[in-house]
Amino acid sequence: MTVKSITSTEIAATTGPFVPATLTTGTHVLSVSGQIAQGPDGQLVGLGDSEAQAKQCLNNIDALLRVAGASKDDVVRVVVYLTDIRDRTAVARAREAYFGEHRPAATLVEVSALVGKDFLVEIEATAIF
Repeated sequence: MTVKSITSTEIAATTGPFVPATLTTGTHVLSVSGQIAQGPDGQLVGLGDSEAQAKQCLNNIDALLRVAGASKDDVVRVVVYLTDIRDRTAVARAREAYFGEHRPAATLVEVSALVGKDFLVEIEATAIF
């Protein structure tokens, strides 16, 4: 698979751990449903801590990628849902720690609620490999 970052001088430069667009070739598309901060036991991980919750969401995504035969470097797009947009910086730290230099396209949205009152973050992903 090849992934090429796409940007343009005709749009504003990005300021977070993402690129404006990715051009990808591959034979498999993995669509990962939104992951919340539940550990393998089904219990919430990171009560009140958006960064810890984001890390668990990404751990869940990573587990699904591995089962499918993919890796974080195959992720071409993520969508992040936050119940409080002020958590953006903490969640970006978790994403940067997970993805390293890899920068998928991304969307971040504030929502009024997730599946349970204590969930602060939900992350979905698309991988092509």
